[in-house]
Order: sequence, then C-alpha cells, then structure tokens
Amino acid sequence: MGLSSALSVGQSALSAYQAALQLVGQNISNAATPGYTRLSPDLSSIPGVTFRAGQLGNGVSLSSIRRNGNEALEARLRTALSDQQSAAAERNGLARIENIFDPLGENNLGSLVSEFFKSWGELQNNPQNIATRGIVINQGRAIAERLQGIRGELSGVRDELNSQIVTATQQADQIATKIADLNIQITVAESASNGPASALRDQRNQLLSQLSELFGITTREQPSGAVNVYVGNEALVQFGESFGLQAVQEKDASGRLVAVVRLKQGGGIIKPTTGQVEGLITARDSHIGGQQDRLDSLAGALIYEINKIHSSGKGLQGFTSLTGTTAVLDSSLALSASANGIAFVPKTGSFFIDVKDNASGAVTRHQVNVDLDGIGADTTLNSLVADINANVPGVTATVLADGRLQLSAASGTTYSFADDTSGVLASLGVNTFFSGKDSLDIAVNGVLVNSPTLLAAAKSDLAGDGTNATDIVGLQTRVVAGLGGVSLSDYYTTSTSDLAVRASSAQSGLDASGIIFDSLTAQREAISGVNLDEEAVSLINYQRGFQGAARYMNVVDEMLQTLLTLVR
Repeated sequence: MGLSSALSVGQSALSAYQAALQLVGQNISNAATPGYTRLSPDLSSIPGVTFRAGQLGNGVSLSSIRRNGNEALEARLRTALSDQQSAAAERNGLARIENIFDPLGENNLGSLVSEFFKSWGELQNNPQNIATRGIVINQGRAIAERLQGIRGELSGVRDELNSQIVTATQQADQIATKIADLNIQITVAESASNGPASALRDQRNQLLSQLSELFGITTREQPSGAVNVYVGNEALVQFGESFGLQAVQEKDASGRLVAVVRLKQGGGIIKPTTGQVEGLITARDSHIGGQQDRLDSLAGALIYEINKIHSSGKGLQGFTSLTGTTAVLDSSLALSASANGIAFVPKTGSFFIDVKDNASGAVTRHQVNVDLDGIGADTTLNSLVADINANVPGVTATVLADGRLQLSAASGTTYSFADDTSGVLASLGVNTFFSGKDSLDIAVNGVLVNSPTLLAAAKSDLAGDGTNATDIVGLQTRVVAGLGGVSLSDYYTTSTSDLAVRASSAQSGLDASGIIFDSLTAQREAISGVNLDEEAVSLINYQRGFQGAARYMNVVDEMLQTLLTLVR
C-alpha cells in the first residue's frame, strides 16, 4: 500500500465526515420544522488490499442516509389524530346545543312549561277573569315562540355543520391531489438516487396527517415508494391519481338537506368512521337531528294533548262561526288515512255539539259519531259535514276550498262542544288552544288571541266552572303514551339530562383521545424528533473526525515531500 492510497484513505474520511456534518446541520436547522424526520449517517469501512498480515482498509464512506421514522407509529399517530378531531367536532356541536337549550337560564323551556301550567292553575280558580285568561294565552305564546326559536337555532347550527362538512371535504380533496403528486415525485427521486427522498417523504407525511385530521385514513406503501390512501373501504389515492372528494347536498329520510360525502369519480358514498368530518356528521345527525326530533315530539304531544281537552271545553261565550286550523288533503278520504296529511289521527268515537238559543237560553245537545274502524265506510270530512248538517239543527258545516272545516251558527244561536272521545276536533283544529303540529309551526290559535273569552276553561255553562282547566293542569304530570309513557315535564327533563350525558361522554372521549395522541406524539419525537443536545455531541464527534482526517492527510503530504526530496 503506497502513499497515494494513504491519501485516498484521508480523502474518503474528509468526504464522509463532511457529509455527516452536513446531515447534523440539516437536523439542527429543522429542529422546529413540523413533521421533520431526523436523519442519521451510516458510515462503513471501505475494504482494501489483502496482505499476508491481514487486510488494510481504504478508508470510510457514507454508505446510506437513514430516516429515523417508524411507519407503524406514524399510522397509529394519524389514527389518534383522527379520533381527537372527531371527538372535538362532536363536543363542539354538543356545546352549541347546550347553549341553545340553556337549561339553567331564566328563559329555559322547562321553566316556561311550568309557568304555562301554573297559569292554567290560576285560571281554574278564577275562570271568569279576562286578565287571567290573557295570562294563559301569553304563556302559551311564550312556549310556542321558545319552541320555534330553539328549532330555528338548531336548524341554523345544522346548516353551519353542513357548511363545515363541505369546507372540510374540499380541503381533503386538495390534500389528496397533493399526495398523488408527491407520490410521483418520490418515485422518480428514489429510483434515481437509490435512497430515500427524505424531504419529499416528510412533506407527504405532513399531508397525510392533515388529511387524517379530516377523515380517518389507512395507507399502504408500495415498493415504488408511492402510498395508496383509503378512506373507509374506498380508495382515495392510488399512485399518482386521486379519485377526489366532494360534498353533495341531498335529502335524508326526514326530508332535511344534508351534505353527503362522495367520490368525484364513481360517486361512491364515503362513510367516515373517524376524523373531523365524522364528528361533524355525528353532531349533525345524531345530536342536532335527535334533539330536533325530541323537540318535535314534545311540541306535538303538548299540542295534541292540550287540544284534546280544550276542544271538548267551553268558553265564556259560544261560537257563531269557527274555522278549523288543520286542512285535509282530500276531503273524500277517511280522516285516519295517512294520505290525508293529518298529523294527529282521530279514532272511532263521538262528540257533542251544544246549540244555544240566545233569546231563551235553552241548550240542545246533538251527538256526532265518528267511524274510523276500517270496516265499511269510514268517516271522511265530507261525510262528517253531511252528518252535522243533517243532525245538528242551527249549525251549518262546510268544507272550505283549502280543505278546512267551517261551522256557522244560525241567526240568534251559538254553539259549543263537549265530550269528544274521537279526538277529531283536536285533529281538525276545531276549538283548540294550539295550532300546528310540531316545534316548527306551533302557535296559539288565533281565535283565542283575538277573543280570550273563548278560552275553554269550563265543561258546562255554569258560572265559575273551571273543570276543563283543571284537566289541563293535570297534563303536566300525567303519563303521555306518545312520549313513551312519561309526562310532558318528565320528557323535557329526560331530554336535557340525555343532552348533559352526551356532552359529558363527548368531553371524556376528547380528553382520552388527547392523552393517547400526546403519548404517541412523545414516542414519535423520541424516535424521529431532533434532540439538540444529541446533535451537539454528534457535531463535535464528526468535527473531531474531520480534523483528524485533515491532520492525517497533512502527515501523508509531509511524507510525500520527504520522499520526493530523497529522489532528487
């Protein structure tokens, strides 16, 4: 082995340590770069010439550059990030709902319901007082306005969640396109260098993390270095192609507009299992949609149960003309037919119409039967009108063009109602307290707003009779079949308790996912992160190696100079 070979050994050392120092500098300069993966130089001895005494090496080389990454850990970290974002989106949605219901506020729905029934209690003790009647009507209007207000605010939050789903889907679509582009760049770069394209891979990992915030994803790296990305069971990115994502506005089973995530190519539905979009969908459908349904159930039960009692009661005066608030779609169809569009379906039974001669004060009672047993000819609005006209002297019934029932008294007479066992009066909105069918359109009947004397607090024409108001007061704690066997008050309490439990569960899920994410992040930092203290030690070691190699070459150079002097 000659001096020229010795120079080669020194030169290799200088090159190797220079490259190692450059990698250390790269690590230090990117210590604060999000998603950066620490690089390490792998140095190996260069085999040399074999002598009888053994083999002398030819120096050192930088055999490879190692990325200190763990793909399995990266996948777990992305899953934890998806879970955290899903829990955060769900919790935020529930927080919005809690603020809307405001169960502890002065104007909360539970307090309004209590005040409403309390006003009926005062009316039962003083049914002749017009001011007390006005209070009942105002309390009813307060409940109706609050129910409509809550429903409107829930719909507003639902629309916001739909918009957020659309925005998040657009962001995910753009990220998927960038990942596909990076797949091509990484494949080309690594096929040319036979080493990892570290910077490009870091960029792709960052994009995969951003995508996992929005949708739960799984990845499969290919031998070429490209990564295929899947959302649920659907392929989103394959090599250099993204199949694209879009959020399409469609109607759900309840007729509400919802943003549905689909693939741009093929139109397949994406059903995320985790990620921000999944949390938004859960908040929209399970929580907002669920609370809207419960609110509608409460409003519907309040409307129908009170109307059933009120429609059989009497005010301080009778009616001369009255028009129902509910229209049928087809007056020739049975009143119980679903195609007729009646929200509260009547049943077989009867009711009475009391006709009063105003001059003499004489009252005659007439029974009207309702047959809805499904056998033979069931009662239609047309047949009901015919029965009233045939059997109730002094009252004329008419089907209006819009499908509502109108009743008119003959001159000098008034009429009232009693003992409706069929529920048909409440179904058609005749002599009712509320109009509407749910929280979307609930309101106090305009007839009562204009004439509080028609408020039906009594069951008879006797002065001071408040028995009908007493029955309505009992509704507050009476079991209602339509609410699953609980009372109106208990149903609201159960709803608010359920909301609180859901919010607490969502917060616990968010806290737990945060702990898991922080733990995995710490593990990743331990493997892939840059420790400046460790890099400082490496910097000194490689610096000393470089200095030693330089000193070595200086010695070899002096030896060559000595040899050349001898030759001369």
